[in-house]
Amino acid sequence: MKKEERIIQWFTLYHNDIYNFLIYYLGTKDVEDMVQEAFIKVFQYIDQFEQRADPKTWLISIARNIAIDHMRKTKRQFALVDQLKSIFSEKSKLPHDWVLEDERKKELYKAINELKTSYRDVVILRGILDFTPEETSQILKWKIDKVNLTYYRSVQSLKKKLTSEKWSDYIDAINR
Repeated sequence: MKKEERIIQWFTLYHNDIYNFLIYYLGTKDVEDMVQEAFIKVFQYIDQFEQRADPKTWLISIARNIAIDHMRKTKRQFALVDQLKSIFSEKSKLPHDWVLEDERKKELYKAINELKTSYRDVVILRGILDFTPEETSQILKWKIDKVNLTYYRSVQSLKKKLTSEKWSDYIDAINR
């Protein structure tokens, strides 16, 4: 398969995954340029892709590095709570339901944002985007044992931050 065909195939299969990862990682919906940048890098370095890994994990790794570079360049702190408000605007809900849900999401994103970087990375990849430990280890370039241990510790840290009963269902879901 030609280089261009492979890139088109990967874009079709994985651009939504990369887009969603970057939204969670950066806390903003304005990540289209970074998705493009990721695929430009993929195009430049596709000859270095060792087909031992899943292309999806390789692409997410590239996107993660682009996001980290972006954060360094702009020297922004994560502002997940404020920037994600617009993502969850749903008109069909009653105002009371929206307020309760919005507060819960704010609390969750604030707690995730307060985690140290390695914990936050694992929570986003494993807990939110539902990557396997193997995929997460490939993306973060960690051993699977480190992924599992860090994920366990990050969940414990979130439990401490989110001690109220309204979070018990969420914490239970993460622990599965």
